[in-house]
Order: sequence, then structure tokens, then C-alpha cells
Amino acid sequence: MEHKEASIILISLLNKNLFDIEEKEAVLTAIGVLAWTSLSKSKIKAIRDKREKLKNGDLKLQL
Repeated sequence: MEHKEASIILISLLNKNLFDIEEKEAVLTAIGVLAWTSLSKSKIKAIRDKREKLKNGDLKLQL
């Protein structure tokens, strides 16, 4: 399951008001963690793509 899909499911569960305060906080924390890991994956992919372009000579190094 992808992080975005998991986040959507957790948000839909939150909207149903099934949780007490502690459970709601735990779900919100999980959503936050999923968002950060998704962001880091995007950042890592961008770095790899840039490195590959530099290797192939498609992109010039900017200093």
C-alpha cells in the first residue's frame, strides 16, 4: 500500500469520529509520519535524477 493511499484511509477514519482523543492523536501522528516519508522519497528521487543527469552530461553543475 502506498503512503498516500494509507493517509487517505486514515483521514476517512478520522472523519467518522470513531476514536477517542488519544487514538485520534495517534492517527494524526501516523498521518504526519506518512507525509514526511513520502516527502523524503520525493526528495531522494529528485537527488538521484539530478545525479543521473550530471553523469550523462545532460545537466551542468552550478556553483
